[in-house]
Amino acid sequence: MMRRLRLPDGLEVFSLNPDEARFVHGEVFGSRCYLQNGIELRDGDCVFDVGANIGVATIFFHRERRNVRILAFEPNPAACDCLRANIELHGVDASVFQCGLSSESGSAEFTFYPANSVMSGFHADLETDRRTTKTFMVNSGFAPEKVERILPFLFKKETFSCPLRTLSEVVDEEGVERIDLLKLDVEKSEAEVLAGIRPEHWDRVRQAVIETHDERGALDVVRKLLAHHGFQVTVEQDPMLKGTAIFTVFASRGTH
Repeated sequence: MMRRLRLPDGLEVFSLNPDEARFVHGEVFGSRCYLQNGIELRDGDCVFDVGANIGVATIFFHRERRNVRILAFEPNPAACDCLRANIELHGVDASVFQCGLSSESGSAEFTFYPANSVMSGFHADLETDRRTTKTFMVNSGFAPEKVERILPFLFKKETFSCPLRTLSEVVDEEGVERIDLLKLDVEKSEAEVLAGIRPEHWDRVRQAVIETHDERGALDVVRKLLAHHGFQVTVEQDPMLKGTAIFTVFASRGTH
């Protein structure tokens, strides 16, 4: 399943799906989607890449500044194998955690879409996920009829049990004194990941970029939680995601 791929700018990565890897590379390296709205990375920063998938963002953070320390979290074994291979390939200073993050330790069922791994997660809902993908693809210029033919392939799924930990457990175990950038892309688990940060650890988080699925008021919950902890918050939606419930939350408290 894993194969080596050369991307348009010459970057080589191990990937599960070449088209998906090219798309994510364009967002991360081309659009610099994690360094917008005042979010910036400095030499020596510590980044938590939660929902690292195959590690495209992990590589980006490593190449963006010197001596960046990365803790990368990916519960999907297939994606995690690619993540480890990409870290080795690019000499990234990263620790890999093959687990999900949540409000408490334990385990949960994970749904993996091999042909659409970025939509995989602990809260997969086939109809919602199909509808979101269809809207995105139509917004991107695909004919609706063609999308309908592709969707059954994209949403063949596998399920398996994955371990869960809390972010604060990892902070304690790894001796993390600060999180300069908390990047969350966890497909509807974002509020649970944030609930796993104990009160005394919030002040260690300097910036956050969080993909948020606004289902059952989740966007408002995330925005209010961040504001409560002293962050300035900006919410944006990619034009290609217009008509979906997916938004990106950018949060920063400045230097401290």
